[in-house]
Amino acid sequence: MTVTATTTGTVVDAVRRWARERPGHTAFTFVDYEVDPDGVPVSITWAELDARACGVAAELRRRCAPGDRALLLLPQGLDYVVAFVGCLYADVLAVPLFPITGDGHRERLDGVLRDCTPKVALTAAPAALDLDVVVVGSVPPSAEPPVRRLGGPAYLQYTSGSTRTPAGVVVTDRNFRVNVRQALTAYGLADAEPAPVSWLPLFHDMGLVLGVGVALTTGAEAVLMDPQAFLYRPSRWLRAMHGRRDVISAGPNFAYDLCVRRVSPVERSGLDLGGVVALINGSEPVRAATLAAFQEAFGPCGLRPDAQRPSYGLAEATVLVTAATGPTTTGFDRAALAGGRAVPAVDPERASVLVGCGGAVDQHLAIVDPVTGEPVGEGDRVGEIWVCGENVSPGYWSGGEGFGARLPGSPLGPWLRTGDLGVLHDGHLYVVGRIKDLIVIDGRNHYPQDVEAVVEEADDVVRRGHVAAFAVPSLDGEAMVVVAERSSKVPRQAVDQARVRARVRAAVARHHDVRVRDVLVVEPGSVPRTSSGKLSRAACRALYLGGQLPAS
Repeated sequence: MTVTATTTGTVVDAVRRWARERPGHTAFTFVDYEVDPDGVPVSITWAELDARACGVAAELRRRCAPGDRALLLLPQGLDYVVAFVGCLYADVLAVPLFPITGDGHRERLDGVLRDCTPKVALTAAPAALDLDVVVVGSVPPSAEPPVRRLGGPAYLQYTSGSTRTPAGVVVTDRNFRVNVRQALTAYGLADAEPAPVSWLPLFHDMGLVLGVGVALTTGAEAVLMDPQAFLYRPSRWLRAMHGRRDVISAGPNFAYDLCVRRVSPVERSGLDLGGVVALINGSEPVRAATLAAFQEAFGPCGLRPDAQRPSYGLAEATVLVTAATGPTTTGFDRAALAGGRAVPAVDPERASVLVGCGGAVDQHLAIVDPVTGEPVGEGDRVGEIWVCGENVSPGYWSGGEGFGARLPGSPLGPWLRTGDLGVLHDGHLYVVGRIKDLIVIDGRNHYPQDVEAVVEEADDVVRRGHVAAFAVPSLDGEAMVVVAERSSKVPRQAVDQARVRARVRAAVARHHDVRVRDVLVVEPGSVPRTSSGKLSRAACRALYLGGQLPAS
């Protein structure tokens, strides 16, 4: 039975439909690696999900009014899905978060509490909080029907905070359904029954839409696992896709690098990835070398070359904005790029190789001069990426800029100002960086990810994917600083800071014609990352200026 994404009604209507039409079909399977290293699948049917969500909704209605906020402080698993659907059933805004025991999450949790003033917390065990607490696993199923939702705000998706304090994005019921449909269309699964497989955290925008949203709106079975299970043994992710048809999955660039490095030839043997239609690569800069290495490693397992799908998105647009039909790379002249123009390079030695993220599906994209607000069109001009569509959020919970922009000469709107810089070239969006991360020295733009890529190759001491380049104040304006983690393969006593400093400065000067004022090698884990795993250059800069980054 093939069921396409619901385009009418609400998400609640869709789930109730699957409970009626497919009561015994599996809705979600969570592969539990805590109880057994080989994984134990635990499943829930549509009828069971409906009954358990009705029970949670009834409990929430006794404690909350419609529109109140409920924190999801749960580990990855089926209870998380039950809690999310229960909030939809009760017309309470879910706030997808993480267990309160999660390392490094307390400050973020305190910020969320101040921002959205939740009424209740949904947890896996009793917790000492200044909120009503509902232990999801202790709530009995119910036949009490959900309240009638009108399709308004459905949940608050807190941003990862890579360049700002995390903010609660209001995602409506329609935003959610529309973006799932856009994604399935973009990845060629609009007329199929997709098989979503995900280890991404369910409190992350892509994790929630892929891991939960696709199933809720299509009636397909989703296979989930804990992020730590993937990080401990990356082959588990690939094994979950083995032999399935119409598989869609996703991960940031580092996840694909991790698979290449740590999935052994023995683990690859017999692996069947021929049914994988879309492996979405997003969340952090997509690297051409990663795409090539992953295809070389897993092409023999049946992985189609066009299954790797570089993509661009952000929480303010629910998640997805653009998707490529396969890997496309272009080398742009580095000097021209520094001047705000994307011109294909003639000399490979002077090229910054960027990966195309395709075009928008059922939404609108514009490249706009961030100063004048005028569109620059498709060509070689770099500008701010603006987005318009039914998937775009109405705004942040506590207000804020970026939404409601108007584009001169366009009847469309309102537009979302993403804060990202990009260029349209040959029908592809190429993302070149964040406006707030841009390093401007002597009037020239330097994109930190380009500098970081050069630094990674400068010395074996540098840990790949764990380098931050940023600007700091100086007497002459701004100066560049690079902080790099020590590779775990290099003993601490073998780090020669002076040698690394000299090599990094020489490499950056050769490739980018700019002087690096300071280079600091720090211990693994010292370069801060956001809750979704993105590099936080702003946080790293603050630690550096505060003298809180001791050298390795």
